[in-house]
Amino acid sequence: MPSGIIDPDPMARLRALQPGCACDALEGARWGALLTPPAPNRPPGAEDGLRLVLLGSFWIGQAALQAVLAYLQRHPGRARLVGVVTDDPVSPQARISLRKRAWALMPEAERQEVKLALVGTALRAGVLVYTGEVKTAGFRRALAAWRPDAIITCGFGQVLDAAILDAAPYGAYNCHPTDLANGHGRGPAPWDDMTARGVTHTVWSVHRMTEVVDAGPIIGQTPPINVADAQGRLIPDPRAFFYKVLPPVGWMVLRTLDALVRRRDMGLPGPLQSVELDATMPPALRRRLLQPVAPDWRDAPVPTPGQEEFDALRSEAIPPGLCRRRGRLSPNRRFGAASSRTGGTLRPAPARGVVRPRRRGELPKREGQG
Repeated sequence: MPSGIIDPDPMARLRALQPGCACDALEGARWGALLTPPAPNRPPGAEDGLRLVLLGSFWIGQAALQAVLAYLQRHPGRARLVGVVTDDPVSPQARISLRKRAWALMPEAERQEVKLALVGTALRAGVLVYTGEVKTAGFRRALAAWRPDAIITCGFGQVLDAAILDAAPYGAYNCHPTDLANGHGRGPAPWDDMTARGVTHTVWSVHRMTEVVDAGPIIGQTPPINVADAQGRLIPDPRAFFYKVLPPVGWMVLRTLDALVRRRDMGLPGPLQSVELDATMPPALRRRLLQPVAPDWRDAPVPTPGQEEFDALRSEAIPPGLCRRRGRLSPNRRFGAASSRTGGTLRPAPARGVVRPRRRGELPKREGQG
C-alpha cells in the first residue's frame, strides 16, 4: 500500500511530479489546479482523431487511464486524450462525497499517494490534468478549449451538470460497479448495497450520463464478478471489493473508447446506443472475474490491457439479437430471467461459454501505481 507524509505544500508536490509543469488555479474553484506538462502530447494525426476527456480517481480511475493510454499507443492518430480530471481526496475544501466513497477506507497519506499516482501517469504522458471543482466558470472554459468529442468517467466524485455533459457531442459515459439495469447500487457506496442485499456477485454497468446520478440509459454490462472468498462469504474489509472489480475496467474502457472511435470514423453523429462488453470479453478475463477473492488481495495490481484484450477488439461483430453460446450463435435470453447471484433480473445478455479452470490468485502486474 502506498504510504507517506502529507506535504505541507500540495501544489509544490504536484509540480514536482513533472519538471517544468505549470500549476494554475481556475476561476471560481475552491480547490485544485490545472496542471499543464511542459510538452503536451500532440502526436502526428491525432488532431483528426476522437478527442476524449477522462474523469476518474481511485484505483479504478488509474485503471481507466492506463487503458486509454494503452489504446492511444496501439492506435496512434485514432484518438487523443485531451484532458484528465481527478478528485482531490486530501483538500479539506473538496466536495467529492469522500466519507461515502472508497476514499474513506484509506488514511490521508495513502489517499494522497493514490491521487499522485494517477496525476503523475497523465502528466508523464503529456496530458493536461485538472484536480479541482468542475461546476465553475474556469473549468467550463478549460473544457471548451479541450473541445471533447466524448467524456468517460470512472470513479469520479463530482456530479456533472448539463453544461459539462452537453460539451461532448458523442456523449458522456459513466462506469459503475453495480447492476444498475435492475436498480441496484446507485450512488457512491456499491459495497453497502451488496451487503444489504446479501449477494456475492456484481457487474460493471456503462451508462450514458444525465444530471441525475447513475440514472442514464445503460448501454452495456460485463459478465458477473465474484466478490466472495473461497467459502462464498463477503470479505469483511470493503477494500477487497474495489480490488476485485479492477480487472475488467480496462476492457470496459477499451470497448467504449473503440466504439466511439469507430462511430466517429463512420461519420455517425450522436452518442452510443450500446457497447458489447460480454460476448467478446477475452476468456482468461472472464475466468478471472469468477474466481473468488484471493487471500493476497491486498497486493492486487492496477492492470493494463494486454494483447488478448486488443485482439478481442478486432473480433467479429455479433449480429443484433444474437449472442454466443457454447461456440454457436443463439437468441438472447428474455428480459426478467432471475439472477440469484446479482440479486436481480438479467438483461438480454450473452450466456457464459465453457471455460477451463485457472490457477487461483493469478493477477496482472501492477503498473502506474505510486
